[in-house]
Amino acid sequence: MTESIDWKQKYNLFLDFLSAHQEVIITANEISIPQAVRDEFYRRFDDIRKAVVESRYSSLPAEIEILSGHYIQIEKEVIDLLGLTGIYMPTDLFTFLHNPKEGLTRALYNRTFDLLQQKTTIEFYEQQSAEDLRAAAGDLYRLGYEFWAALVLIKLLEPDESFLVDFNEDYKPVLTELKDISFGRQAHHPTMRIPEFVLHSRRINTYVAFKMAPVKELDTYMQRFKPPVRPRKKTGDTSFALDSRAMILSFMPTADKIPIIADIYERTITHPDWMIECVTETEFKDPYVLEKVNLHQTVMNPKFGICLILVDSREEINPEEVPENIRAISPGFDQSKLQTAIDMLTKEA
Repeated sequence: MTESIDWKQKYNLFLDFLSAHQEVIITANEISIPQAVRDEFYRRFDDIRKAVVESRYSSLPAEIEILSGHYIQIEKEVIDLLGLTGIYMPTDLFTFLHNPKEGLTRALYNRTFDLLQQKTTIEFYEQQSAEDLRAAAGDLYRLGYEFWAALVLIKLLEPDESFLVDFNEDYKPVLTELKDISFGRQAHHPTMRIPEFVLHSRRINTYVAFKMAPVKELDTYMQRFKPPVRPRKKTGDTSFALDSRAMILSFMPTADKIPIIADIYERTITHPDWMIECVTETEFKDPYVLEKVNLHQTVMNPKFGICLILVDSREEINPEEVPENIRAISPGFDQSKLQTAIDMLTKEA
């Protein structure tokens, strides 16, 4: 009860602030915050959101803090390993991974303004903010885990060279200097989907092209019919989309043999060597989700198949539960279990 009163005290103090500053206008249809009081307004506004998160944080999964610690560690390792300036991602995810409580306050922005504008009641706000935090924690945890797993796999490949993939003036993919990583960021082109970066792996002694495509984007790679005209809109950069991603890996015999993963206009796909998708334990037991995974395998036809990483499972996977031609692992935060995935590649490469 005390925790609940705490955020309400912050809210009441905010109302006192508004009463003392009649120049601030907040109604159901209008918001006007003069520059002179803007900083103080948002400091008090943030105090409400922080207090709400604090009151609900103990009810959220403890793995949030565990993920944050593991992610920050692997992020630093990969930045140092590849000599990067940073690893970039959507602000909501970045904040969540580096400061989970602060990241979760972002989920309450619109909801808290609705309360101030009296579009909702305190009781409804309290109920909905709890649901918002549970949903945001679940979604951001899953995406954060995918980033953690991808960085661990990069580290385990023992890279000794790294390159960004770009287009030259003839729209041919070429290698340039890799300064940072932003999963989903590729050179713009209306129809071509190319790798984001290339690493040379000491472990398997080959060049490996990486693409972290949104899972839902895979469905667009093979069009049923060729478009009547080549699209003009430049697309391809999905780095700021908060979407679950699939890791597409292609082995390159030499550094200049960069694959064009898909040309949506020409309806062609260069089949990768390996793919990795992350699923929750619930999704793993859902026939519809596994059907989608099988569809991706059919469309992309990776030479060595698909590996599923279970995001939230704490038990070893029963081989009988795994569909044919799909490998599945449940590593938790044990990097040695992800090493088994790399071992699979070592045998195949």
